[in-house]
Amino acid sequence: MIIQFDDITLRAIEESDLELIREMINDPEIEKMTGGGGFPVSAYQQKRWFESIQNRNNELRLMIDTNNHGTIGLVALTDIDYKNGTAEFHYKLASSKNLRGKGYGTKALSALVEYAFMQMNLNCIYSGNVEYNNVTERIKEKLGFKKEGVLRERVFKNGKYFNIHVWSLLRSDWVKANQK
Repeated sequence: MIIQFDDITLRAIEESDLELIREMINDPEIEKMTGGGGFPVSAYQQKRWFESIQNRNNELRLMIDTNNHGTIGLVALTDIDYKNGTAEFHYKLASSKNLRGKGYGTKALSALVEYAFMQMNLNCIYSGNVEYNNVTERIKEKLGFKKEGVLRERVFKNGKYFNIHVWSLLRSDWVKANQK
């Protein structure tokens, strides 16, 4: 499957992408900005993970390719609930690519949201972020997400607990905002 949007392409993860994904998982700068806490991942663990995701029908994980810079990160929908039409979204851009702030994250998430609503028939996409991740919050606001609340002191980073801000976007709001 390929999803095209402007100068980016979202495509299925290939085995050749595993080293970039492992680099992002092990990147302390990225880990600081995400809600989860991780342990370093080996090449062996990464390969086992890749094998384990092949038959999951409640997840959609896609690599972000750009026309000018190659593969720069990934986007995902997880916990897809087809009955209720919901899914959680995630994204990561590789620090090593030095492409943050260029709009690629916004474009990739916009393409993923459109696909989720118009092709997968989802009704609500939701996401949480660490309270100090202002970049992700600005992207969500640009895409029309609404802040729903705060999960208090849910993430422990560098000796301190931080809140998670919870956001969602309904298909009806997205359609209304994107009528042409």
